[in-house]
Amino acid sequence: MASAQERSQALPEMPDWAPWLQAGLTAMLAVLFVVMVGKMRQQSSSIRALQERVQGLENSRALERTSGLEQQLRTTVERLQVVERSNAQLQALSSDNKLLNDQLRQLRSTGTKPAPADDLHLDPVALHIDAPRKHSHAGGEVAAPILAPRHQRRGQRPPYRHS
Repeated sequence: MASAQERSQALPEMPDWAPWLQAGLTAMLAVLFVVMVGKMRQQSSSIRALQERVQGLENSRALERTSGLEQQLRTTVERLQVVERSNAQLQALSSDNKLLNDQLRQLRSTGTKPAPADDLHLDPVALHIDAPRKHSHAGGEVAAPILAPRHQRRGQRPPYRHS
């Protein structure tokens, strides 16, 4: 093995400007490192801003979907309420019809002759049913004529009553 003295004699001496070159290269590497760290921070903040924008857009779309679903739910509830009202009206009319049939059977069984059909005044009654129009999203009222004895429309008692 060669000693340190032999190695130093074997290597030529460095010129006077070499330490200045080393200092310049070291400074340049330091500046490059600082510039790269700055660029990395800038890219990091840019990426963070883009992620926030993407998250905002996703939240906006989710809110739009939720709003659409809420509107569909409201519309469905309104339609269900219309169906329930119509069902209640139908049940009331069915019970009135049953009552009239019972009265008619009772009259026939007692042998009492009911009034002629000409004397029975049946006027159309408007039954308001909320129903969506064919080419429209809004619900509207459609009046359906229903024939009922005059005393039932006005909440009066029937003119004849047999016990």
